[in-house]
Amino acid sequence: HEIFGHCAMLTHPEVAGFTGQYGERGQAATPKQRAYLARLYWFTVEFGLVKEGTKTKIYGGGILSSPGETIYALESESAIRESFDLQTVLRTPYRIDIMQPKYYVIDDFSQLFQISQLNLLKQADLAIDAGLLPPLFEPKEPAHAE
Repeated sequence: HEIFGHCAMLTHPEVAGFTGQYGERGQAATPKQRAYLARLYWFTVEFGLVKEGTKTKIYGGGILSSPGETIYALESESAIRESFDLQTVLRTPYRIDIMQPKYYVIDDFSQLFQISQLNLLKQADLAIDAGLLPPLFEPKEPAHAE
């Protein structure tokens, strides 16, 4: 996953810059802010899509390292592909063990750089105040009986 999914993208200056800024800003975050900021990472570096002309392409390592999710993210009629909006992304719940019901599409990689220049802690606080959006998936079943 790390080599196949992330290494190539980290050679792109704007993706690498975004990742570095995200890490630096995350060090100053509270645990609650980190939980909201994790959604930004999830829906970009892990499960992000990008426009390239009239096509939508994959740049998220979680998609790139999964043949099934690659096909699903680009071709499934049930997958939702929505234009990237930072507040919506920060408020979108996700599960790590299912195909993502929704993917966010950036216009180009310069958008990641622009996001990295924002006050992400303030953006996280705004998302916290607004609360999470309803999940688009069922709750995970417990691993064992209680």
